[in-house]
Amino acid sequence: MEFFPMNSKRVALITNERTYRYCEIPRVHFDSFDKELIVIVCENTIDVLGAYTSALNSGHATMLLPKDMNRELLERVMDSYQPKWIVGLESFEGYVVKEQKLVRLQRSTVTIHPDLALLLSTSGTTGSQKFVRLSYKNLKANAESIKEYLSIDEHECAVMNLPLSYSYGMSIVNSHLLAKASILLTDDSVMEQSFWSLVKKHKATSLAGVPFTYQMLQRIGFFKMDLPDLTTLTEAGGRLNEKLVVAFANYAKQQDKCFFVMYGQTEAAPRISYIPHNQVLKKSSSIGIAIPGGKLTIDKETDELIYRGPNVMMGYAESLNDLAKGDELNGMLHTGDTAVVDEDGYFTITGRLKRFIKLFGLRINLDEIERTLEKEFQITVACAGNDDKLVIAVEEEAVVETVKVVVEKYYKLHRTAYKINVLPIPRLANGKIDYVKVKETYI
Repeated sequence: MEFFPMNSKRVALITNERTYRYCEIPRVHFDSFDKELIVIVCENTIDVLGAYTSALNSGHATMLLPKDMNRELLERVMDSYQPKWIVGLESFEGYVVKEQKLVRLQRSTVTIHPDLALLLSTSGTTGSQKFVRLSYKNLKANAESIKEYLSIDEHECAVMNLPLSYSYGMSIVNSHLLAKASILLTDDSVMEQSFWSLVKKHKATSLAGVPFTYQMLQRIGFFKMDLPDLTTLTEAGGRLNEKLVVAFANYAKQQDKCFFVMYGQTEAAPRISYIPHNQVLKKSSSIGIAIPGGKLTIDKETDELIYRGPNVMMGYAESLNDLAKGDELNGMLHTGDTAVVDEDGYFTITGRLKRFIKLFGLRINLDEIERTLEKEFQITVACAGNDDKLVIAVEEEAVVETVKVVVEKYYKLHRTAYKINVLPIPRLANGKIDYVKVKETYI
């Protein structure tokens, strides 16, 4: 099969070393009569991208794992899922090196559903062996939707410095390669001068980032940079402070650029909604409208946001046997987020179904407290807790006393019911706040 068109002579990938046309991207051969599992340990290199495109074009199933994955967990995943091939590791017990990959010595009797294309971790830290099962249809549908609302064509050149194993990074690769556009491949951070030299040299047209990326862009003076070729900015991977949304939307308007705020989940391959660039200033607190081909509704009893679309995953996998399962969700995803919708059909997230605690009989929405404090003080806040204590993490000592005043004013909480910790807020590999670590450390 051919998921990606690989015969074109157009420029596909640009690295620090050289430029590759589609027909020059390195191929990796995964030859087997039976459908097998490929594991790719990801980093942003031409070899890994070549393995990824080859894997999806092979018709086998592919699992993407981050390069910095905990070794013990990596070993558990390998033992549980028994891949036939591994790309990105120099050695692994039970495997031998053949060409650019490791090949399993012992034959695995595994049945893999014919529609299964990709396995992605449900956690930013891949802290479990639970994976999202995505079909070729899921990936293609989402990439086509993204191409449509971002107007991606063959003339685009997207910066790709997010991990390929992260669904946001994966979607950049899929949408641009299917559009026969080009990708600027780098591991450099937006904090490094080398990153911007690459962006300017190769005239990158779009930049994607998670909330932390945009915080860093503001700090390094992005608004003053001369970037005439950079015409599109996209944000996803978590809620961006509304003040920053407005700041980047105003910048984009003044500079004749497009700034898109997007919402998604790995379970949707991953994009679910977006705010059209000309509506961001008016709808800055929302997640926008459903992507082309999708539909959003709200459950009347629970206020949960429900998404329907052809990009909804087949289901989860927690063991090797689950790879044989077909589509268990039939295109409907319970997002786990609560939301409201306005008269224009724009949706706004109000919290997580599981992000509530009960203190002294009061139902406390942790996400609401975060939003309130971020808006009041223009700072990053992380809230965690249980039914005995609320923990509020901030990064600046100077705001502690005033935060206490606001918490007591708005939420009527006695000071024995909560505590405020000053610490660098821990983050996952994808830039999102690591609430598990916050809770484990301070509760």
